[in-house]
This record gives sequence, structure tokens and C-alpha cells, in this order.
Amino acid sequence: MKLFFSQIFPILAIGLCAGFLNGLLGAGGGILIVFGLGILLRDRIADPRSVFASAIAVMLPLSVLSAIQYFRHGSLDTNALVWLILPAIAGGALGGLLLRRLSPAALSRLFAAVVLISGIVLVV
Repeated sequence: MKLFFSQIFPILAIGLCAGFLNGLLGAGGGILIVFGLGILLRDRIADPRSVFASAIAVMLPLSVLSAIQYFRHGSLDTNALVWLILPAIAGGALGGLLLRRLSPAALSRLFAAVVLISGIVLVV
């Protein structure tokens, strides 16, 4: 995935907005990265699944930073964290294994369904 100079500014803007959303809402940054990179690099990537993998790779340090900020301000529920972290790690490992087994079209539909359901739940 070779980047051209004309793509650098949009990628920086996507990263900035993703970080802002993640810091403000605790979520949404990965969605923005998948959506933005999917549109920006649509014709230049060999495997569309790399967009999902890129989003995850960016979200790890971003989420750690956001969690530290939430903890510093007393907004992190450490009791829930203890019960969530191990199952979440196991789920992440399973999802990573399935990434190569699902077609890009299936991943896109699954991603869209999760975003749609999340939006409806949040609105209701």
C-alpha cells in the first residue's frame, strides 16, 4: 500500500479525527478509520481486509492513551475492567484468526451491521 503525497493530508485528518472521537466518546475512532481508509485507498489496496487490520493497529495505542486519560480523571470503572479484559483479549484473538477466513464483502456487511445496530441502540 504505497501512499501518494496527495493522500498524506487526508490520512492525517482521519487520524486526528479518530483520536478526537476515541478520546471524547471512548469509541468511534476505529469506525472512522475503516470508513476513511476504505474510501481513500479503495483502488490502491490489494486486500481490503488490510483496512480493518490497520484500524485495529491504530486503535491499540489510541485506546491505551484514552484509557489512561479516563483513569487519571476517575472515569474508568476498574471493577468492570477486571472482568472484561480477559474475555476481550480472547475475543480479539478469535476475531484476528477469522479475519483471513471471511471475504472482504462479508467483513464489510458485518461491520455495517454492527455500526447500524450500535447507532440504533444509542439513539433509542
